[in-house]
Amino acid sequence: METSKTKPINESFAKVEAGKIILRTPFSQLLLCRRIPGGWRDPARKAWTYPATPRHAAIVRRTIARLATSAEFDALTAKKAAPQKKHNPTTAPDLPAGLKTRPWRHQIAAYEFAMERFLQGLHGVMFAMGMGTGKSLVACMILLGLRAMRVLIAAPLRVVQVWVAQFERHVTTPMVVIALDEDAGSVADKQRLAEEKLRLAETTGVPFIAVINYDAIWREPFGAWAERQAWDLVIADESHKLKRPGGKGSLYFKRLRGHARHRLALTGTPMPHSPLDVYAQFRFLDASIFGPSFNAFKQKYAVMGGFQNKQVTNYKNLDELESLMRRVTYRVGKDVLDLPPQTHVTYRCTISNECRAIYQAIEEDFIAQVEGGTITVANAMVALLRLQQIAGGWLKTDDGQYRRVDWAKQRLVEDTLEDIGPGEPVVVFCRFHGDLDAVHDACKALGYASLELSGRRDELALWQSGEAQVLAVQISSGGVGVDLTRARYSIYYSLSFSLGEYDQALSRVHRPGQTRSVEHIHLVARQTVDEKILRALEKRAEVIQAILAEIKG
Repeated sequence: METSKTKPINESFAKVEAGKIILRTPFSQLLLCRRIPGGWRDPARKAWTYPATPRHAAIVRRTIARLATSAEFDALTAKKAAPQKKHNPTTAPDLPAGLKTRPWRHQIAAYEFAMERFLQGLHGVMFAMGMGTGKSLVACMILLGLRAMRVLIAAPLRVVQVWVAQFERHVTTPMVVIALDEDAGSVADKQRLAEEKLRLAETTGVPFIAVINYDAIWREPFGAWAERQAWDLVIADESHKLKRPGGKGSLYFKRLRGHARHRLALTGTPMPHSPLDVYAQFRFLDASIFGPSFNAFKQKYAVMGGFQNKQVTNYKNLDELESLMRRVTYRVGKDVLDLPPQTHVTYRCTISNECRAIYQAIEEDFIAQVEGGTITVANAMVALLRLQQIAGGWLKTDDGQYRRVDWAKQRLVEDTLEDIGPGEPVVVFCRFHGDLDAVHDACKALGYASLELSGRRDELALWQSGEAQVLAVQISSGGVGVDLTRARYSIYYSLSFSLGEYDQALSRVHRPGQTRSVEHIHLVARQTVDEKILRALEKRAEVIQAILAEIKG
C-alpha cells in the first residue's frame, strides 16, 4: 500500500487517522477540496481533514481524480449508512460538528441537498419550507457544514433578534453574532459595530455572523462596507421580500451575489403573488438559472394583454419554470409536522343600505373600467382596496379622512367573540387601521381587554403574558417571525391580497407549539369584494388577477 511519503506529487492521497479523513492533494486540487462539505485546511499537516464517515469518504473518492487511498479509507467507503426512521429525530454521524439541536429527517435531507449542490459547483440554494418546518436550523447546519467564517443574514426587522436566539438555541460552536436592528442605531452605527465585531471574531478565530433587516442592508455606509467583504455565506431570510426585480433591495442583492461564496434563500412562499416573483430571488442565487433579463423572463412565462398589451393576464411554460427551480430548490410542506387539526369557517354579515349605495357606485365605475380595458393592475389594486375598506365599514373622504359608514362587520366581530367566550385567547387579523379600531371597539362593548400588533403599536409581549384576551393584528405586521400559538382561534376581519401573507398569518397560530385544534374564522360582507378575495385565496390564485378575470367573465 502506498504511503503519503511515497505518493507522486501529482497524485492525491487519502487515509483515515484519529477519526478523521486526511487528504493531501496538489495545489491544483484546492478548489475541489473546498467544495467537499465539512472540511477544513490543517496548516500543520498541509492537508485537508473531513469527518471519517462513509458519506464523506464517498464524496472525496468521486471528487478527487487520481486518488490513492489507505486500507482504512477503503474500508470506510465500503460501509453503508444505517437507514433513517421517518419522522424521528436523529444524531447521524455525518452531521456537522457544533450542532446542539437534534434535527428531524426532513431537515437532514434539506442539509444534504444543499451540500450536494455546493459540491456540484452550484453556489446558491433555495429552501421553500413551510412555516414551522425549521428553516433556521437547516441554515445553522449549513453554516457549520461549510465552516463559514463570515456570514451575512438579511431578514425582516422583526426577525433579526429571532436569528440571534436561533444560534444560541441550536449551535455550541463559539461565534460572534450581532443583531443590527433598531437598537444598533443608525446605518452608520451599524456599519461601525459590524467592523468592530468582525475584528473581534478574526482575532479570536471564530465565525462572524451579522444579521440586518432588508431596509437597512443596502443603505450607506453599511451597503458599501458589505460589498467590500468576502462572505462565505449570505442568507436571504423570507426571500420573497426581494420579489421586485427593480427594487433597491433586490438590485443590491444582485450585486452582493458576487461577494458571497455561497448563497441561501429561505421562504415559505416563493411565489406570494405570481410566478414572476421568483425571478429576483433566483437572480441572487445564480444568474444563469433564468438569465440576466427580467423582460425576457416575463415574455417567456407570462401572457400579456389588457390595456396597451402591458398587463399580465395569465402564465405559460410553468412546467419548464418549475423544472429550472427544482434544480436548486428544496421543498418541505407542513405535512411533515405532527400538528393538531385546523378548520376554516366563514361567518357573513349584510352591510346597510347606505353603505351598499356607496359601495355600488364605486364598484360600477371599477367594472366599467375593467370591461373597457382601460384599467391597470395598479389602479385595480387601489379600487379593490377602497371596496374592501367600505365592506369593513369605512369610507375615505376627499380630504383624506375616514368616515364610518357601516357597523355590520364590527357587530359580527362582537358576536363571534361572545360565542368564543371570555378568557379564551383570540387573534384578529386586519388589513386597515380602521379595522383594528373596530376590533377594539367590539372588545370594549363586551368588556374584553384587547392589545395591538401593527405599525402603530407592538403589544405582542403583553398579550403573550396574558394581559389581554384579544390581540388585533395588522396582517403586514403579524405575518412574519411571530408566534401566536397562545390562541386557537384566529379571526380574519379583512384579508390580504397576497397569498403569501395569508399563508403566513394562518401559520402564526397553526405551527409547532400549538397543542389544541385551531379554528380560522373568516368574516365576510355579503355581495362584496370580501367574497371574491376569499374565493381566490381558497383556490390558491393570484387575487387581483382572479378578480379581474371573474369580472370579465
